[in-house]
Amino acid sequence: MKAINLNVQEQDHFCLCSVLQAILKKHGSNLSQKEIAKNLTPTELTPVKNGFIHNDSRIKGFMSRNGFSYLCFGTYETPFNEPDELLKEMSVNDGIIGFRKHAYLLKSFDKDKAELINPKNGKEVRIFYQDLLKRMGHTGFFGLIKYIS
Repeated sequence: MKAINLNVQEQDHFCLCSVLQAILKKHGSNLSQKEIAKNLTPTELTPVKNGFIHNDSRIKGFMSRNGFSYLCFGTYETPFNEPDELLKEMSVNDGIIGFRKHAYLLKSFDKDKAELINPKNGKEVRIFYQDLLKRMGHTGFFGLIKYIS
């Protein structure tokens, strides 16, 4: 597995762009966060201001054009209602964890602990699985990203 090299988010609302940049960079792409942002849908017209939509056709198309599949699941919408199995798969591939209007890069998951990287400051955050699900609540999401080409 290639190491993750995350650049902190260049603007306050670029957390998703920073995470996607790290994943793309891991597989040889050198897109800037601003270039990534141009390919995503801003949330200006939604109740969540200053950010990007994490589950629409634009992000899926962008990831596909760059050689990735992208699947997004709500906290309580995971396959077979087993978020731990999804986290394992994300750990083998790549993944985004979203909660409290912020996206984190999943570094690893092992049994009952997840390691996330916060794009705001580049620091690692370790969190127990049950605490993660509580923090995610009904508005959190899992983004499973697989490199396909």
